[in-house]
Amino acid sequence: MDKILIGRKEEYKRLDKCMRELTSQLVIVYGRRRVGKTFLINQYFNDTYAFKLTGAYNEPKEVQLEAFSEELYRRTGVKKETPNDWRQAFRELREYIEGTSLSDKCVVFFDEMPWLDTHKSGFLKAFEFFWNDFGSARNNLVFIVCGSATSWLVDNIEHNKGGLFNRQSCKIFLSPFSLRETEEYLINKNFSWSRYDITELYMILGGIPYYLSLLDSSMSYSQNIDNLFFKKKSELWDEFDHLYNTLFKTSVLTRSQLIKAAPRLKERGIAI
Repeated sequence: MDKILIGRKEEYKRLDKCMRELTSQLVIVYGRRRVGKTFLINQYFNDTYAFKLTGAYNEPKEVQLEAFSEELYRRTGVKKETPNDWRQAFRELREYIEGTSLSDKCVVFFDEMPWLDTHKSGFLKAFEFFWNDFGSARNNLVFIVCGSATSWLVDNIEHNKGGLFNRQSCKIFLSPFSLRETEEYLINKNFSWSRYDITELYMILGGIPYYLSLLDSSMSYSQNIDNLFFKKKSELWDEFDHLYNTLFKTSVLTRSQLIKAAPRLKERGIAI
């Protein structure tokens, strides 16, 4: 069985439906980090994007715009100066899309979009204008936005009260694997562990595909746990800090802020 189909059949069906629609599609894909959002999209589209941009964590607007310019050059072969702002960047993206065939689906993928919306960058307003002025009327356009900062996507795209109000056509929330799907994954990867070990593993790793991908089938269950958590500088020894710092702009919260953030922390699989 194709590994992407383990636990992701419904998501594939949703994407199939979007690709069959005769109107423009604004697709939101969200879920906690390491759950396989980017993997899902990349596997489904097999890099057949018209344009793909990935936000860079904790980088200023200038760096993000430079990445945009480099991707546009890679797609068009035409070298341009780096845009001064996101309004100019989206104007250039519009020009590029207008030059593509209307008979084929034009898939644009902005991965880790929340990281593009840096302080005073004007990114969100520029995207709103792009979508309302052009994207929503381009019937062959499928624009996918993705990110691990679920609250940003919910607040700024899904529940947007401005130019993007009620604009998304599809929402895909990617959950961790269930216990059954975890077992299916391990069997697919040639693990021959007992169901007791698999259940215990599930309680430790929570069905997160990335964590499961770190397991080594040549080692026993106990050896894998030691290797992932207890060996010096092991793969997951600082995972909590890494997740926390990439999801929140500051690493220190007051008690009241922490209580307020608890529901969103739970959304991301972080217990307090």
